[in-house]
Amino acid sequence: MLTVAPVLWAYVIYLALKTYPKSDLIKGALIIALILLLLAVVMDYIFFGLIRNAMEELYHPTTFYGYGFLLVWPLILAFIFKKRISERKKTTTNSNVIKAGIIGLICLGVLTLIITFGIEI
Repeated sequence: MLTVAPVLWAYVIYLALKTYPKSDLIKGALIIALILLLLAVVMDYIFFGLIRNAMEELYHPTTFYGYGFLLVWPLILAFIFKKRISERKKTTTNSNVIKAGIIGLICLGVLTLIITFGIEI
């Protein structure tokens, strides 16, 4: 998970920064970081707390290191790719948001099924 997830997060963060409507990338990176943190906390609670009933296993220092990584990752990428993001700015449309939401819901559904039914992969 830790080998693939940061690459996927980097790609998603890059796309989000590229479509951020304002020119201040740092502010956009902070907003993205807060959204990622909120999503991580909610998903951890759903999957570890409600589905697996393992809240005592969740909140260890490594979990908080992961949350911290999610907070700084957008800022790091905003600094590294500042010029590239500025050159390739795009506006987002409703269809882009809907497509991303559908893909996210499908992923959430698949993960929920895997965890609920204990499917071994």
